[in-house]
Order: sequence, then C-alpha cells, then structure tokens
Amino acid sequence: MIKAAAIPLKSIEKIRITDPISQIAEIRLRAGRPCVSVDVFGKMTTCSAKFSAEEIAECFAEICRYSVYSFEDEIARGYVTLDGGHRVGICGTAVTKQGKIASFKDISGLNIRIAHEVFGCADELYERVFSKEPCSLLLGGKPMSGKTTVLRDLARRLGERRKVVLIDSRGELSASVRGTPTLDIGLNTDALCGCEKSEGIMLAIRSLSPEIIICDEIGNDEAALEQAMFCGVKMIASAHAASLCELKSRTSTRGIYPLFDCAAILGERGRLSELERRGE
Repeated sequence: MIKAAAIPLKSIEKIRITDPISQIAEIRLRAGRPCVSVDVFGKMTTCSAKFSAEEIAECFAEICRYSVYSFEDEIARGYVTLDGGHRVGICGTAVTKQGKIASFKDISGLNIRIAHEVFGCADELYERVFSKEPCSLLLGGKPMSGKTTVLRDLARRLGERRKVVLIDSRGELSASVRGTPTLDIGLNTDALCGCEKSEGIMLAIRSLSPEIIICDEIGNDEAALEQAMFCGVKMIASAHAASLCELKSRTSTRGIYPLFDCAAILGERGRLSELERRGE
C-alpha cells in the first residue's frame, strides 16, 4: 500500500499500490473507473475498485482543504499543489469568464503527479555546465522527463556555494509548506512561492541579490529574463521541448533562446541527451 505520508489525502485510502513510492510517477483517478498508477517507466497498473463521482468530489474537496475558493487561482490554471510538492491536475468542465478559464465544475478526474527528490540526478549537467562558473541555461524535455527534479537538484548543488533564488510558482520545486521548503534546495537557496515568474524575477533582483535565478516552465517572460541578465544574474529555466530544434523554433521559447549561454535537452528519466553552448 502506498504510504499515507507520501500523499496527504485520506480520501484515497482505497488505493492499493505495492510498488515503492520512489517508483510511482502518477496516480490517476477517474469517476466511474478504477484508479491507475503510472510508474517512472510508463507502466500503468489498476490499483483500486471504481471511484464514484462522489468519491472524486470528496477527494477534490480534501485537496482544496475544503475551501475551494482559497485555491481558485491555482484551479483556474488546472491544478492544485499538495504539501510535499505533489501536483494534482484537474479534469472536468471549464467555467469561463471574459473568455478565460476561471474555474472548473463537475470534476471527473484527478491526476496526482508524485514529486521526487533524486539526489545526484543533475550531476552530469552540473559537471558539464556549472563546475567552473555559473551560466544561464535553458533546459528542455518532454512532459515527465524529469525537468523539475533536475532543476531542484541543480538548485541544491549550486546553492552549496552560490546565492540562488527559486521562483516556485506552483510550489513543486521547494515543496514549501507555509513558506518553508520541505525539500533540500541548497544551503544558500531561497524560494519565492506563489508569484508569477516575471514578477518573482524582478522581486528577487530588487531584494534578494541572487547570483542565479531558477524557474520552471518559462513562457512569455522575455522582458524579465533580459532585465535579470542585464543585471548580471544568471537564469536557469525549463520549457517543454523534445529536442534543441523544437526549443529554438517553438513560439514560446524562440524569442528567449538566444538569451541563454547554454541549452540542454533531457531524455528519459532525466538523462542528458543534447547540450549546446552559445558560440559552438
């Protein structure tokens, strides 16, 4: 059975997972169907009886600590982050206001993505890119390739001897509980939680004097990235891309790609598959 401490939800006690939590990547709940676990190799296993719509609704309420209103900003983005850094994706009927998603109703499915702390998973990237001096890095990879886990391990390594700030918009990188990180993010690493990346980058520059800023899943934040780099701060950010070619050509990243000293792609399970340095 999966350890209760790993996933802080009483409403999923009917789930039976015998694999170690370190091997589980996702737990997927769907109304009217059994729960399915997905391990780090992509293998799917049925691990419960059917979940009713009422049980899914109860689980969603518990995820939101029985105060859905308090989590409306996260819900509008399609997820809620649990203590421990686990992110729960939401499936249901979108409620829109002025053409934008404001919330979800009729919740029919939940995808619990398990946060993993893997010490040493960024060692190769660290040795090849950061062993001499800090630089700016754009890190690409497919969904579930381990980008967040590698960024966290990079923060830990870099935070041993550099001033690092994590812009932790979703609370996954630091797994902060009431502002205090619960995962090892490095001796000299600070976490700014809950703020948008562009805003967080500027806050960090103004008040925390970072040498390096790290953020997950960068998007249309070119102005803030440029401002940070013009101030002498090195940026490490991730983006969805299966190859360097995709990273260079995608609308959301082609404008920021030239700002970075290096770009890297993760293959399966966080392994470095491509690396490019500017000017090479």
